Amino acid sequence: MNWFNTLFEWLDKLTILFATFAMLFAGYNFYQQRKERKQELEKIKIYFKVDDTDYLLDLDIPRKHISRSEIQGILAAFQSDIKGRYSIAYLSEISFLDDIFKIQNNEIDKLDIVVTQAEFDQFNQNKMKEI
Repeated sequence: MNWFNTLFEWLDKLTILFATFAMLFAGYNFYQQRKERKQELEKIKIYFKVDDTDYLLDLDIPRKHISRSEIQGILAAFQSDIKGRYSIAYLSEISFLDDIFKIQNNEIDKLDIVVTQAEFDQFNQNKMKEI
């Protein structure tokens, strides 16, 4: 019977040890998820880069909503001619998609849309701030 009590004592200690590790892991996991949710709600600023001048769009978007289609929809709201469709060469480049990927992965905190003066003239500058 003595070995039986010794076995249960070891199993009891082992259970306490596993429960402690499980509690620590759950606490760490909770902390990581809370941190990720906070990062998802960070506001991302969108800039037009025209030559040497930056223009800030008068709208911030949460990081979790950053996508190619969301950006293009926002830009459509800022264009001056509602009937037409804007044309920006940068939006069809791989670097644009790379920037979106970097924003989604918390590597950068702003989106710079590189445009020419002719492309920039398609948009309502009253809804922007010159930086």
